[in-house]
Amino acid sequence: MSGIDIGKKVLLITLLIFGVLAAAFTLTHTMQLSNFLSLEEKYTRNNVERVQNAISTEQGYLDYIAQDWACWNETYKFVEDRNQMFIQENIQNHTLAELKINVMLFVNNSGSLVYAKSVDVNTARETPVPEDLLRLVKDGTLLTKGENGNISGFVLLDGKPMFISCHSILTTNYTGPVKGTVIFGKYFDDNLLESFKEATRSSLLMYSVDDDLPPDFQDKLNNFSHSPQRTIVEPLNDSRIAGYFELLDISGKPALVMRADFPREVYWNGERTLNNMYFFLLLIGFMTVVGVKFALDKLFISRLIEIDNFVTRVRSEKDLSRRLCLKDNDELYRLSREINEMLNEIYLADQELKTQEREKKVLLDSLNELAIFANPQQNIIWANKAALEFLEMDLQKAVGLCLKNNPSISGPLSDSLDLKQIFVTGNRKSREFTGKDGRVWFVQAIPVTEEDGKIIGVLETCRDVTERKTAEILLQEKQIAEAANRTKSEFLANMSHELRTPLNSIIGFSDLLYEQVYGELNEKQLKSVGNISKSGKHLLNLINGILDLSKVEAGKMELSYKQFELVSKLSIIKNLLSPLADRKNVQIEINIDSSLGSICADEARFAQIMYNLVDNAIKFSSENGLVKIGARKKGGMVEITVMDTGIGIKPEDQSKLFKPFSQVDSFLSKQFQGTGLGLSLVKQIVRLHGGYVWFRSNPGEGSTFAFAIPITGNKSHGETTD
Repeated sequence: MSGIDIGKKVLLITLLIFGVLAAAFTLTHTMQLSNFLSLEEKYTRNNVERVQNAISTEQGYLDYIAQDWACWNETYKFVEDRNQMFIQENIQNHTLAELKINVMLFVNNSGSLVYAKSVDVNTARETPVPEDLLRLVKDGTLLTKGENGNISGFVLLDGKPMFISCHSILTTNYTGPVKGTVIFGKYFDDNLLESFKEATRSSLLMYSVDDDLPPDFQDKLNNFSHSPQRTIVEPLNDSRIAGYFELLDISGKPALVMRADFPREVYWNGERTLNNMYFFLLLIGFMTVVGVKFALDKLFISRLIEIDNFVTRVRSEKDLSRRLCLKDNDELYRLSREINEMLNEIYLADQELKTQEREKKVLLDSLNELAIFANPQQNIIWANKAALEFLEMDLQKAVGLCLKNNPSISGPLSDSLDLKQIFVTGNRKSREFTGKDGRVWFVQAIPVTEEDGKIIGVLETCRDVTERKTAEILLQEKQIAEAANRTKSEFLANMSHELRTPLNSIIGFSDLLYEQVYGELNEKQLKSVGNISKSGKHLLNLINGILDLSKVEAGKMELSYKQFELVSKLSIIKNLLSPLADRKNVQIEINIDSSLGSICADEARFAQIMYNLVDNAIKFSSENGLVKIGARKKGGMVEITVMDTGIGIKPEDQSKLFKPFSQVDSFLSKQFQGTGLGLSLVKQIVRLHGGYVWFRSNPGEGSTFAFAIPITGNKSHGETTD
């Protein structure tokens, strides 16, 4: 079946190649045929141009004859004196017939007709002068003006087209004054049309615009109105192609529509040649595809089928001892050799996998934890040695038992976790479980999935954590003791302050007595007073030492005021914390009121305040966040703000701010390190400066912490606002 499939694929590929070749040949055929159509159109336009040239030549001949008669002294005199000798000698019927002129008119300067003659050029008989022509003379349409006056073109006389040529009457030397106009006319009749057909070797049709035009002529006439003097080329049928053009009358309006059609020899010869070439190339392509298909079947497909059948037999029989043998030293032969080597490696890997399974079983059995693997029905599939000992059964007996419904399985394996919920949600679960014997177990269930994410089972592990829980209790007790110790330190600090006040009085009064300010003392009294003063000072030193050790916890500190530049100090803070900000790609911006210069405060404590606030802002900012430090005057105080775009503070946690050793959230205390003393110290230092602290925060939008202290160092009562 596999051989048939690959054979079909090769056939489809060869057919696809043939289809691509056929498409390429068809595209080439279409493009070349389009070129022949363009060549045919160009050839047709050239032939139409020959017809137009023949008509122009006829008009030029008439213009030449009219000019020759108009610029003749005899004609010049005749218009003035109207002598009959000129008519008898020059204007006879046979004269017009020989000149191929149907009408000859002489008109003087006043527009009066001097003489008119009309003949049939075929019979040389005189005919009436067309009334339409006389009306054109009377209304001045055909009358020339000036020595260079000339009118040439077509007129329609009762629907019949006529070549017309009008020229001013001058002397033989082409000088004036002008005596009038000579008008020659020649009908554009069927005989003249036949002569054009013979001269241009084309088939011509002509219609006057006053006639009922055939549909194709009417359509082209409408097109000419949009684009005058344009030749329209269009195939009439499969064998002939035509070119349409129009002729305008002397007023510039359409007079005639003509069609010249020719055999499509260029197109048909080109198409026949292209078709022969197209079918020849298709035949070559088909023969090539058939040859390629035969060669592929012979040289490759049959051998691939042999490889496929061999692999199928090895897979079905699971016999890794079979070997494939192909002839010819080519890629397929090397493939067969690689398959044989792969079979050797699979065999070795199978042996190694069995060894690893044994090692894994030994490793899992060596664990003290209970490990059980259960399927979605909560039946045991496998258990390690510790779990089997806990269940008091062997693996063969344990496999298939249901953790949920079997009463022989109790304790942490069946009562601690809802395994059914794990199969539904796909989330791991863990909890601590205390057995009836008082032992504490840590139970964890982890879903096991396939590559497509489908849960195929749950691995449940149980670990006895009784000793660890005991250690945790001891640790909690230790923490309680440490908290009590801190409370003691605060108490000592407070008591030290309470003790120092009376102690200072004792030392002061004893010094006054020792200096005998209130009267002389004897040697023994001086010695006693000196001992009192010495002992008091010793006790004061001990109390000061206690204060130094406990002042951080008790919030007792002293300030050292000095003048310093605010901009410089904030820049130093920014530089100090830039490495921390860079790790989170947090930008720090400083915006200081231009009117602020130097301030008077404890420089070290001010730096401590800014360090705590900016450090917190960076710590609780999101990745790619922004921390803005602002400073502005507010009355006689400077207000410093630190704004971040971090996680914000929940309303229920805001009351915990500024309390020693307190953070707003136990989860955050794990995520962001800190003792909880920073904001408390900030508040104490700001208040010592005579300032106040405030903040605002919205969860998910960030926080703003601010404080204000006197610019000149003058203290005022601080106040904390939310």
